[in-house]
Amino acid sequence: MTESKNTKISVKLLCLALALVLAAVAGYSFYDQRHYKETVVVSDALTDVRWLSDYVPELEGTFGDTPIFVFDSGVEGGSLLYCGGTHPYEPATSLSAFIMMENIQVEKGVVYVIPQCSFSATTLGVQGNAYPPYFTIETEWGEQKYKIGERNTNPLDQWPDNFTYINYPSGQSQAYNDLRNLNRCYPGRLDGTFTERVAYAIMEFIRTEEIDISIDSHEASIMYPVVGTYVAHQNAENIAMMASMDLTGNGIFDMKYEASPNSLKGFTHREWGDYSDTLAILMETPEPFIDRIVGPITEDLMMTGQDLFLSFAGDKGLTYVEYSEENNYSWPMEVRVGRHLTGAAKCLEYLPMFYPEKEVIATWPSYDELVEQGCGAFLHDPSTADPNQVYEIYCERYEYKGPIASKEEPAAEEPAAEEPAVEEPVAEEPAAEEPAVEEPVAEEPAAEEPAAEEPAAEEPAAEEPVAEESAAEEPAAEEPAAEEAAA
Repeated sequence: MTESKNTKISVKLLCLALALVLAAVAGYSFYDQRHYKETVVVSDALTDVRWLSDYVPELEGTFGDTPIFVFDSGVEGGSLLYCGGTHPYEPATSLSAFIMMENIQVEKGVVYVIPQCSFSATTLGVQGNAYPPYFTIETEWGEQKYKIGERNTNPLDQWPDNFTYINYPSGQSQAYNDLRNLNRCYPGRLDGTFTERVAYAIMEFIRTEEIDISIDSHEASIMYPVVGTYVAHQNAENIAMMASMDLTGNGIFDMKYEASPNSLKGFTHREWGDYSDTLAILMETPEPFIDRIVGPITEDLMMTGQDLFLSFAGDKGLTYVEYSEENNYSWPMEVRVGRHLTGAAKCLEYLPMFYPEKEVIATWPSYDELVEQGCGAFLHDPSTADPNQVYEIYCERYEYKGPIASKEEPAAEEPAAEEPAVEEPVAEEPAAEEPAVEEPVAEEPAAEEPAAEEPAAEEPAAEEPVAEESAAEEPAAEEPAAEEAAA
């Protein structure tokens, strides 16, 4: 009896120990995704790093705070805001922001990049869908790991969800879980929920910095009608339409245009334009990973977009973008990132056509370059980069590290470039002295000629007539001397 009782206790203790081990393993997985820091090696065009908490101090120290990277040319012009990570389970958006930041050069105006707008949503995976927590990009120097986050704010930061969500200030009723969806909570409010405060902070940033054009990048399932589309506020519709026609008409890639519905509240393409003076545009690229009818949801599906079940829908024409043998039933990461980067570049290209004073001239990798070389070709090794270029994307504040070494070196060499200017007076001195040296030389012959005539002056002492002749000849002899002096 005692042995049986001891056996039961042992089994229970073993089960408890096993449960604790499993909890520890699962707990570490949650902790790692909550605190993992993505790394970016910014280009030498970076001039400052700001934070959402600079505009709404209440966010400081929370998972709602996120860095804003500033690339200011120093030349007067317009301003662009490029947003990635509004929905972190659409990771081509944040990856496009990272690649932009690592390669950007700005010739006119200023570019602001927020790579993870909804940082809290990067700290967990999609609940119940067994999404992989990360994806990796192959490079020449190794692998770079990035997060696959959630669509909505982490419940650890905002909980519980209400039974219904009423958008402020429109009063429009929406799905209950959209209360944690950043792209349903604009324009936000300071005394609202955690997600509404983040939305309010982004609006405050746009208003304070007077951003001229703002682009919010997204991905969509290929069975969603608005996939592969610009959605633009009415104040930006001319820019978006021109960009759409250019991309599609010139065969770069198909890109549709849709006007932001006035009745659709809480979205960036609506509220950014209604509650600020910015030109608001949202971009959608195809992401088969989030379609509902796909098979195993794996990292490979995220990177290639290839799925057997989805191919059947493509063959029957049930998708809103190409998904057939022509594109190998795929939407790979480099294609989606390239569409975002060139889509944004086209908007900048047509901005001065309608608003010349808001022109922004900036360059970054194009669609063709991404498709040809892959994403890894445009990522830099943090271990060999200048430390001032390496930043981690996290919610804990840090400051701008300053310009990189290559920017400081030209400043140190400037005195050497000025040396020729110091030597110029020395080079002129001989030229200034030459007339002074030649003047005595020119006078010497004139001074010596009378001395040569002295013997002729002595001859008249013996023969007066000869002296008269010499006296008569002297003027003729002196005339050439006078002419030589004049010469």
